[in-house]
Amino acid sequence: MKKLAVIILFFVLLLLMAGCSDVNKPASFNTNTPNTESSSSIINSEASESSPVGTEETFTRGNLVLEITNVCEVRTVTKLAEGTEPYEETIYTCYPGATLSVVNADMSDPTYTEDKKAHPQWGLYDIETDSRAELTDGMEPIILNETTDAVFNLEASLFVLVFEYVE
Repeated sequence: MKKLAVIILFFVLLLLMAGCSDVNKPASFNTNTPNTESSSSIINSEASESSPVGTEETFTRGNLVLEITNVCEVRTVTKLAEGTEPYEETIYTCYPGATLSVVNADMSDPTYTEDKKAHPQWGLYDIETDSRAELTDGMEPIILNETTDAVFNLEASLFVLVFEYVE
């Protein structure tokens, strides 16, 4: 009886998250279907019972393409940095265990670089420690947590994707 209640609760939460995740989503976003697990894996895994399962979202900015899992909500705000035109900053609210995978890192064109190599144009930023990590093609998925605050343009130092986290 307890297992049945957990399964029902899981599907109710999944339906609630799927219903509200498409609100105010920019046209440049591609929404994939929510991640689902079979009933047997839910019963056999206590981690699945305790942490909610969000959707998998694809973030696209120019040629930069990222896939983020365990997304609870997506919203966009317009920002104005000193001396620039207004720009959009997208905010992903993620559940614990969210990951970021680089589909296309939008590396620079090696034709126009002095060393004839492609260089990263985007990075991850941790505000608290002021640490930065470059996004490159072929890199392993990154587990997102409170130490990953944003994806930013390395040249302009503007955030294009900000992460928030919920329990």
